[in-house]
Amino acid sequence: MNKTMAALAIAGLLAVGTAVPAQADTRAPEPGFRVLPYLQAPAATTMTFNWISELDTPGTLTVTGPGVDAAQHTSTPVYLPLMEYSQRELDQEIPGLAKGSWLKSNSNYKHSVTVTGLQPGAKYDYTVVQDGREHAQSFRTAPTADAWDKITIAAFSDSETEPYGRVEHREWEQSFTNRYTDGSEERPGEGSLWHQKFGSTTRYGEFTLRYPLNQDQAMQYNLAEIAKYDPDLFIIAGDLTQGSGYQPAWDEFFGYVAGEHGTIAGRTPLLTALGNWETYAALNGGYGSDADRTPAVISRNRYLQYFDQPGNPEDPAAKGSYYRTDHGPVTVLTLDSTNGRPDENTRTGTLSGQPFTGDDRGLNAETMSTDTQGEFTYESYVDGYLSLFPGSTEADVDLPNFDPASRQWAWAEEQLADARAKGQIIIVQFHHAAYSIGVHGVPPNFTPADNQSGVAMRQYTPMFEEYGVSMVLSGHDEMFERSWVDEDGDGKGFHSYDIGVAADGLRGELMKRDDEGNLVPVSFNTHTQWSAIRNAPETWESDANGVPQLVDGGLHYGHLLIEVVNLGGGKAQVTGTPVYLFPVFDSEYQLQRVERRVYDDVISFEVDVPAAEEPEQPGAAPAKPGQFVRSAPYTLAGEHALNGRQWRTTCEPYSQTERCRTEILATTVAIEGGAFVRRTGWAFNNLTYLPSMTRAAWGANPLANAGEWTAETDGRRWRTECDTPATGGDGCRTYAEATIYTATPRPAGGYVFSQDDEFVFNNIVMFQPNQ
Repeated sequence: MNKTMAALAIAGLLAVGTAVPAQADTRAPEPGFRVLPYLQAPAATTMTFNWISELDTPGTLTVTGPGVDAAQHTSTPVYLPLMEYSQRELDQEIPGLAKGSWLKSNSNYKHSVTVTGLQPGAKYDYTVVQDGREHAQSFRTAPTADAWDKITIAAFSDSETEPYGRVEHREWEQSFTNRYTDGSEERPGEGSLWHQKFGSTTRYGEFTLRYPLNQDQAMQYNLAEIAKYDPDLFIIAGDLTQGSGYQPAWDEFFGYVAGEHGTIAGRTPLLTALGNWETYAALNGGYGSDADRTPAVISRNRYLQYFDQPGNPEDPAAKGSYYRTDHGPVTVLTLDSTNGRPDENTRTGTLSGQPFTGDDRGLNAETMSTDTQGEFTYESYVDGYLSLFPGSTEADVDLPNFDPASRQWAWAEEQLADARAKGQIIIVQFHHAAYSIGVHGVPPNFTPADNQSGVAMRQYTPMFEEYGVSMVLSGHDEMFERSWVDEDGDGKGFHSYDIGVAADGLRGELMKRDDEGNLVPVSFNTHTQWSAIRNAPETWESDANGVPQLVDGGLHYGHLLIEVVNLGGGKAQVTGTPVYLFPVFDSEYQLQRVERRVYDDVISFEVDVPAAEEPEQPGAAPAKPGQFVRSAPYTLAGEHALNGRQWRTTCEPYSQTERCRTEILATTVAIEGGAFVRRTGWAFNNLTYLPSMTRAAWGANPLANAGEWTAETDGRRWRTECDTPATGGDGCRTYAEATIYTATPRPAGGYVFSQDDEFVFNNIVMFQPNQ
């Protein structure tokens, strides 16, 4: 399709006061994919496939799997004038990179195909052919809420990609109150080999080293680790790029998730939220000005054209910037936190709440903030929108507000009420962290103040508590932090995370000078429970060559791993694991490897979920009277999903019969190194001896006779019962005494561990009936 006159007008605005760049300024469009296929709007029976080409030619999508029978779809290319490079982008020079080496062609055509008629919880293969180039991947649809085993979600925020990230090392802050472990050496100082190799900056007037991985390395290692989970969903809570109005930043982003560095977005749906950088145009005018707000409008619309989500049907102008995703028993509600009303601005003194000091216990109806950004007003954004899109009206403007009078607020309450009525596990994501000890964790009417504060999103806290939200995921402060929020004091609340550790800054908490001039934490957020800056002090040791090496602790890039395991009986276990990526160096600070490590703040709790109806036993056939038929989970070999649990059984000959060993996917507690640890994986459940021997053939074997005994080999006590309601006729069950470790979740996170000795189920003996 050809560009329209309106598209050309928009392209002119993109040039920021210059002529539209000639095609010769960039490489010529090439056949194939500019952006490989990436999944959008996931559901149990539908999936949307997007990709970007540089030529105006249709592509074909072929999907194979249950119910679709190799269905083929032809795409319609749609030109994206907003994605053209501006002259400033074409003229840009980046230290350490050859000029223009990061640029692609100046041609973008979007392809979007939605496939319906899929089956829940099913695997599908697909192939996209574009200009003769072929790309093949697979995906799984969402399961139903009552037929699932485990849901895996990876989440982070603040990837903030840009070409400069290939060479830039970001600030690496340290705690001012818990800097080192006891006995640790100190960080390398000014003039050290570390300083020479990776650089330094200044934070709060103090010399601060830069982190040893650049942003490009951080993103690649982070995504490689996430890909190992093969997650069901991938949440990115805003600030995807270092300025959405800066096209090279989008080229970098898609290179990681649907391009040369990785293709995770082609098999795991991305659930993204808008952050402040999604309204920022970087070198193309930043947030714009009151005289020209089009840079912010272009930035936001670039994001909205890349991503397609089922938003509020009563608010089509928002273009899916806030939306709901159901994946089995999990509901993810994505909110747009980029604009609140009334507008606030610390620079002009435009504030909604009365000024106050202290901490967040001073928040009330008179002091509550209402906005998350003071960079522009809603009215100025409307002016910019009408200027960029001639013929539009204010009803078309795509900037939703989040205040209690907004359509987004009413929609959010409606969706939360519906999800709670259906027994869903509810996760909410938005960019601006409402609970944080970082620089954005204080409101604009506080001292010190912040002009991009997330505190205004605390307006939603009563709603979240009322409808039983489990987790809130945000970013913005570029920290790893977890808060426990129970404002109404009823013992029930939600975990609020800042997961802004994808690949950008590694920031510490907000500090201030006391009356003596000493740096002290502001500590506005009294709900904080754990943070890497406060609770992961660094441990440094010199290696064999006398070179200081970090061996543990500190701030690092990473992500939050969320695992939801079906326990059966209408119960599920939710676990949140803060994962960080630890770089290991040799004596010349050459990178040797990056290790996956876990911060000491793994949380787990049980929730109610819709209980599944007991399915029919797989593999069973009509049996003749007296004929034994194998059944799941104990006597039929293979993996089985039964009663909401995952089982695995293997069978082998044993003496005169056959014995089956059954394992169950579960979380167990053990003692390792003198400490309690939790592990999720396959665990022994029981042994089953099949009915190949008569009762008489078993003789005096204690497994086949009721009673108790003590084993001579290990002194354990055993107990067998036969022909009881638990065993049925012609059968016995044996129980062994064992030490059981239990982890009881605390409401605010963590566990209380206990142990007890009790009899546990060990094996079944099935007798051959007398003929």
